[in-house]
Amino acid sequence: MARAYSPRPLTPGVCTIWYRAPELLLGTKYYTPSIDLWSAGLVLAELLQSTPCLTGETPIEQLSLIVKLLGSPTPDDLAALAAMGCPELIRWRREALSSGRADNLERKFLAGTSPQTVNFLQGFLRWDPHARWTAAEALGIGKSRYTAMSEKWWKESPRAVERELLPTFPEIRNAEHARTMADRGKLETELNEGTVKRAHGVEGGEYVFDFDDQSALRRPTKRPRAR
Repeated sequence: MARAYSPRPLTPGVCTIWYRAPELLLGTKYYTPSIDLWSAGLVLAELLQSTPCLTGETPIEQLSLIVKLLGSPTPDDLAALAAMGCPELIRWRREALSSGRADNLERKFLAGTSPQTVNFLQGFLRWDPHARWTAAEALGIGKSRYTAMSEKWWKESPRAVERELLPTFPEIRNAEHARTMADRGKLETELNEGTVKRAHGVEGGEYVFDFDDQSALRRPTKRPRAR
């Protein structure tokens, strides 16, 4: 369902409902790329707790779960959503919106993670689409005041995995395997270029090369036939 982004009316029913931003749940056709940052925040939350974070079956149920997690939207949040032309906003406020609910994001995640991670999540999961972090801010790029906050998260342990390990699960056996494969590739390159003249006992993965041993090149001595 992907299409080029433009300021004209867009399809409101995009993205799986569990990862759908509040403005989409309220039916707006004039959303921005911030909907993807909302989804990214929920994916991160899912990774942290090893289970989907918000699992509503209908837009109203999903909005209720968001209220339980983030607390009730403020008047400024509601004004921002109204400015986006959310057709379901009035009915939701009248029939289903719970007021006075507290923000439970820190209570839900802080016990199993760090304060920087909670701040990182808060940058994505905000009612007001214009208040969410941009992708550049989340990556720590630019001069925004949010950039420094995201940089702290990226520098926390565990650090980002090395590029060579991206296709694998980052455990020690795979790290050793990656180094072995890199050494093997380097050795093969040197052999192909003829730069290795002598490599006595050099290991290349499963094989051992010994170019001093000429016995394998000697022709076997013929034994005389018995008469």
